[in-house]
Amino acid sequence: MIILPQQVTEALDILENSGFEAYVVGECVREMILGRSPQDFDIVTNAEINDILFAFRDYRISDEGMGKGEIMVTILGMVIAVSPYRREVVGARVMYAPDLDTDLARRGFTMNAMAFSPKTGLIDPYDGKSALVGDEVKKIVAIGENVTVNVKQGGQPIVQTVYDMTKSFSMCPSRLLEAIRYCSEDEYEIEEQTRNCMRANVACFDYADADSVREELQRIVMGKFAARALEQNSDILKYILPEIEPCINCDQCSPHHDFTVWVHICKAVGYALPEPSIRFAMLFHDLGKPDCMSLDKNGRGHFKGHGERGRLLAEGIMRRLEFPKNLSDEISWLVFHHDVKIPKERKELKALIRELGPQDLKALLQCEIADSRARKLDVNMELPPQTVALNKSLADLNEIIATNECYEIGQLAVTKRELLDRRLVRSDEEAEQLMNALFDIVLDKPSFNNRLMLIDIAEKSKSKLEQIEADKRRAEEEREERERAKRAKGRRAEPIFSKKKKP
Repeated sequence: MIILPQQVTEALDILENSGFEAYVVGECVREMILGRSPQDFDIVTNAEINDILFAFRDYRISDEGMGKGEIMVTILGMVIAVSPYRREVVGARVMYAPDLDTDLARRGFTMNAMAFSPKTGLIDPYDGKSALVGDEVKKIVAIGENVTVNVKQGGQPIVQTVYDMTKSFSMCPSRLLEAIRYCSEDEYEIEEQTRNCMRANVACFDYADADSVREELQRIVMGKFAARALEQNSDILKYILPEIEPCINCDQCSPHHDFTVWVHICKAVGYALPEPSIRFAMLFHDLGKPDCMSLDKNGRGHFKGHGERGRLLAEGIMRRLEFPKNLSDEISWLVFHHDVKIPKERKELKALIRELGPQDLKALLQCEIADSRARKLDVNMELPPQTVALNKSLADLNEIIATNECYEIGQLAVTKRELLDRRLVRSDEEAEQLMNALFDIVLDKPSFNNRLMLIDIAEKSKSKLEQIEADKRRAEEEREERERAKRAKGRRAEPIFSKKKKP
């Protein structure tokens, strides 16, 4: 049963009371049939733009979607998109339609080509509801049309009528990815005839807009079921990402991996934190493996330099799909560093924080955790030892960041200037040496990073240094005295007699 929010019912009533047809359409109808509560609602009507503006003159109106033929109307805090029937929307070009059927036909998939109003109930010309609730698994079925084709049968030409779905994808090439995106975001399966049509029309990608392809690809990798969707649809994805094709059947010949390179990549994406930079880094991180693979005398695979090769391939993809520069730079850095060795000791981890930065290292750890989980088959639902160690390092890193634990010399509670002012040192060089000594102490014992404590340590160090210097001077003086005594003892004695004078 479909129950509309009060604001949507009010918008439909306003249009109908003005003498027009009005229906909610598209994804909101699909979601309500599935028992969900959509937040975005689209209404279509046979009213023209000016009629819509006049009908909602007493409400707040935005022309933000005017380029697509939509008027955004706000009713009791809800923004509703209202548009005339449309035949096609391509960029800034809108072609309007005379009736609801034409508007529904352009929506690509049967599950999106449904309309509803309280007056007429559900309008479902392509049987989209059965694709959603007819089987245990929700099906993605493309909208087609009956066309006549000439074929030969028994050597004789005959005319046949076939149901052709090509138009759904040729009108909107990014719809090839949209079907995969539904599989990634929810538990959908692509119906067999639709999949065959998608394979037959992959050439449509040549005409796809880079922005729409990138947006759909991002939604695919961000989906809850991204691993399954990527693995099952590699035959389509390889036409927009040809770099993945060598990975699909590449056996890694390694005791550390149970999967081909592509299956490992897909699983790593699924395990990764749902952040665009991390998910894309996992999608690209091992693309360089097939090019860098070598086998040793035991037939074991090695992939020296695959991080750098993967970075170059990733940058090529991101330029082609016009990724934003900031996102592209972050992904490229993660791909290049994704196999950096993470130390287990906290002091060594702090050294890596100094080298890479806390936030970059955090993202890198999240990538390496996903990478390690995707290498082997799950056994008894236990995490691999490497993943456990990486999780501990991530927990240590989070604790270091949260507690502002000292990991670089600038975080010490005392400064070089203070040591000089207190005359604990006599020069910048001595101050630098003392600061380094204090920093080493704090790295091992973070609780010592207290101003009074560090000054006390510095004063004791000064006293100790002075004592050491005094001991050195005393030892040097004693050594010199011994040397003098030794020289004196070894000298030949002067004669003690004198020559007698002649009388």
